[in-house]
Amino acid sequence: MLIFSGLSVTTVIPLLVRHRLKINIDDNLSRGAEESFKLFISLSLLLLAFCLVRAQGDYRGAEDIVSREATVMLKMDRAYESFATDDTDAMRLVLRTYAEHLVNDEWPVLAQGERASTASEDLRVISTISKQLEPQTAEQQVARSEIIQSVNQLNDLREARISASVIKVPTFYWYAIFTALFFLMFFGWLQNPLSKMVTWVGGVTCGVSLMLTVLISTSGIFAGQHAVSADPIRNALIQMGKLDSGS
Repeated sequence: MLIFSGLSVTTVIPLLVRHRLKINIDDNLSRGAEESFKLFISLSLLLLAFCLVRAQGDYRGAEDIVSREATVMLKMDRAYESFATDDTDAMRLVLRTYAEHLVNDEWPVLAQGERASTASEDLRVISTISKQLEPQTAEQQVARSEIIQSVNQLNDLREARISASVIKVPTFYWYAIFTALFFLMFFGWLQNPLSKMVTWVGGVTCGVSLMLTVLISTSGIFAGQHAVSADPIRNALIQMGKLDSGS
């Protein structure tokens, strides 16, 4: 859509207008416009490349948060197993339920920066019961310390992930990009002769449109085909394994 829209505005429409109205661009004006056109090619590509790098950095940061969440869940499950009481056995079930609610309930709404109430309730139960554990042995004391530390980390990482879900390329960058594209189009209209305008401006338009398409496609961290996956948490669930409610 961007390529065909861009080609229509930068080449097809000015070609038809100049051909039908028999408009001839002054050579001096055309040469000046050519130099400005080159400048705005560089500026447009620089802005697009910078925003792409920024978007990829935000994406990698969100991926790291999800991987750390999965690691903390595995660590917490082992700590519950080491504590080895009826309460911690129940908490291992709640932890698995929490992971399932993250994948099934919270992930679909992350694109809007929202959270799932089911996951919030699971995390509240985990936090409340874990802080009420009373160790009787030195091994349980160590396990409880790891559990409390993991509960705090899980809360922090979830908040960091939800905060990361609303991170986008700042609006002023979009203003700068579209301003540069406007001047790129304007100076492209003044290229002479028409055959040069069609091939050169058309080729530049295709290249810029492709980069702009990639930027738009990657601007949503938890939306679209480029969305951060919940696979680390799914893998953590597999590694934790099934746990019967009566165990």
